[in-house]
Amino acid sequence: MKKTLAITLALAMAASLAGCGGGSSSAPATTAAAGTTVAADTKEAAVSDAAGSANWDKYDLKLSTNLAEDHVACQGYYAFAEAVEKATDGHVKVTVYPGEQLGKESDVTSSIAMGAGTCDIVTTGPSELSKYDATFSLFDAPYVFNDGDAMVAFANGEEVQALYDSLAEATNLRCLGMYYYGAREVTVNGYAATEPSGLKGCKLRVPDSEMALAYGAALGATPTVMSLGEVYMGIQQGVVDGQENPLPTINSNAFYEVCDNLLMTDHVIAAVTYTIDNSVWESMPEDLQAIVMECIHESCESITDGIQAQEAELQDTLKEKGMNIIEVDKDAFKANVQTIYDKYKDTWGDWLATAQTYNKE
Repeated sequence: MKKTLAITLALAMAASLAGCGGGSSSAPATTAAAGTTVAADTKEAAVSDAAGSANWDKYDLKLSTNLAEDHVACQGYYAFAEAVEKATDGHVKVTVYPGEQLGKESDVTSSIAMGAGTCDIVTTGPSELSKYDATFSLFDAPYVFNDGDAMVAFANGEEVQALYDSLAEATNLRCLGMYYYGAREVTVNGYAATEPSGLKGCKLRVPDSEMALAYGAALGATPTVMSLGEVYMGIQQGVVDGQENPLPTINSNAFYEVCDNLLMTDHVIAAVTYTIDNSVWESMPEDLQAIVMECIHESCESITDGIQAQEAELQDTLKEKGMNIIEVDKDAFKANVQTIYDKYKDTWGDWLATAQTYNKE
């Protein structure tokens, strides 16, 4: 199964690197990326043998994402959909809806929390989950993790499952796993800043969360909430001066066309979650849950690998597309975030210390 996801995502990543476009895709939903193949292995054969269980019903699940179809992570969702359908012998079928086809991330997450039945899985940032449990703001806090490997190890480990259980019991939102979305960087018109003072007066688009507003201010800017799908035009029309996102998102949304400077702040080791309707999850028998969970975690690993590989290439790519790459004084930015840690000390409890044990020097 892991081999399946790795092969499929590698093909998808190659296609993404070759032809990344701008804005959200309006391509029709599909359950598998075009041109991909899945090779059966011993594990999948064993799973297939068990798939005749009379306890397994059919599950047709809708997965919503705000990412464009050619984003490496979105291609990973198609690979996941194909893998989970094969691993469950067709008992679980996932249809992927890219580019906000089912609505904005916040609206879809809210509909799942209410059990509306219009969507089953949303790939959402922890910022959305933090609206329901503020502890999740830890994953969006600046300079918590040193890199993506540390974040993924913590986010998909055993210790954090207690946090996920608590969220599911209270809200109907069940976090199944997280992948590394990339290190968040700043793209902006003008404001060639190397420290926070250089971003004074900059209207910087951030996601709709208390933490994003806090770290936007800590970067020295004036944070402004805006949906991802509106950002390109917002910068083009001067509603905002810039935005902050990982390099693959900067590239796939063509922000290089409307911003001239790329500030390498690495201010957040960003995560994205696979979050499912908990009532749907609990309707599945435990053995089927185990297979889906394994597919989720292997998808998270594969997407993380794909994004890390893409990040290694994209600085040069974005430079070639006309962006000025600016190395910043990270210590100056880190000094500005201590007030955030102080503010959230009681909210996070021991989770910050636990998370940082996964960092390697």
